Amino acid sequence: MAYKKEISLLPDKDNPNSLIGRILNWVSNVGRYVIVFTELIIIGIFFSRFTLDRTNSDLSEAVRQKRAMLNSTTEFEKDYGILQSKVEAIKKFYSQDNDYGNKIVYLADRTPSDIVYDNLSLKKTDGKLTANLSLIVYNENSLIDFITNLSLENESNPVASIDIKSIEKKSKENKYDVTLQLDFKNSSQDASQK
Repeated sequence: MAYKKEISLLPDKDNPNSLIGRILNWVSNVGRYVIVFTELIIIGIFFSRFTLDRTNSDLSEAVRQKRAMLNSTTEFEKDYGILQSKVEAIKKFYSQDNDYGNKIVYLADRTPSDIVYDNLSLKKTDGKLTANLSLIVYNENSLIDFITNLSLENESNPVASIDIKSIEKKSKENKYDVTLQLDFKNSSQDASQK
């Protein structure tokens, strides 16, 4: 009968006090604790991942909401910047030639509330200031009042002449499209009349 040979790294029970036997015994005991401790750390990390995933999800949602808020204010900020640049251009325009500003204020003061300026352009050629107006008028009497106010003869009236270029009413619309050209008196004429 043949005997099976067994290979064992553990020391024989006969000699547990030998150096190799004590080392192997210590390694196997300590190794069990190291393996158990490592498994506990891995299990702890596994369970903490659920908390970390939830925190990551909450932070991602908060970032998405703040990004959406920033994107929604971007358009407002752009419009505000454009408006601010227009205001600066008007201030610069008004400070360069006070004559333009006075004429615009004069027109604004004499414009009835139901007349809307579609376009207003001022042009100075050969010392003569001309204004081209495109108006939207919702009431005929307002247009008559506006033209009458501009053509009154008095010392403070800077308008020399009014030229009505066109008055157009489209069918099915309750408004008139009016184009006027105003010629203003020269500043020297205004000063001489006073």
